[in-house]
Amino acid sequence: MASEDLWRAALHDFNNILAGLQGVLDLSDPRLPLDARNRMRMEYSIEEGKTLVAMARALALGRHQDAGVASWAEWKAGLEAKLEPMAMLFRCPIELVDMGAAGIAWPTPQLLEWAAAFTRQVLPWAAPGPLRLEAAANSEAWTLTWVGDAPLPQALQPDPPPDGPKNLHTFWLRETSERLGIAILKTPEGLVARMLRPNLT
Repeated sequence: MASEDLWRAALHDFNNILAGLQGVLDLSDPRLPLDARNRMRMEYSIEEGKTLVAMARALALGRHQDAGVASWAEWKAGLEAKLEPMAMLFRCPIELVDMGAAGIAWPTPQLLEWAAAFTRQVLPWAAPGPLRLEAAANSEAWTLTWVGDAPLPQALQPDPPPDGPKNLHTFWLRETSERLGIAILKTPEGLVARMLRPNLT
């Protein structure tokens, strides 16, 4: 990825973050505390800004968080915490369902962050939802399925169109998918992401 593309994406995305914060202020009565929804929108925008900084750093410097593993319960709780403000912002409930995920450790934080970023791409298509996200694991792979008819995001298509979206989320998703070896398929059930487990024998 060219450095100019990264700069353009970063400027575009941070401009959107500032516009979102301004929107919260414009829609709120300055004489009153923020209501619950606007507070959530404000907090989500701030967290989104932090996420964009981390994505830009990873893309520009190749610095990634150390890989580890977590139990399914811990991994699920971590992903749900990231999905909750998205669900409120897009007004689309998200249900994370164990379809054979327990009993096997899940990679963190990179697959967790990837799943959150990918869900963000799916939500506009799934709203008003609910969006069902199924998780399964076996000796060969971890598998996530976003049930529904959302299309494969353009950034993750084998040959993304030249005029496709150019933002930090899409650049980061594509780079991380390639680095982690995540395969994404469009199936009749929905979008399926599969990450092979390392051979520990």
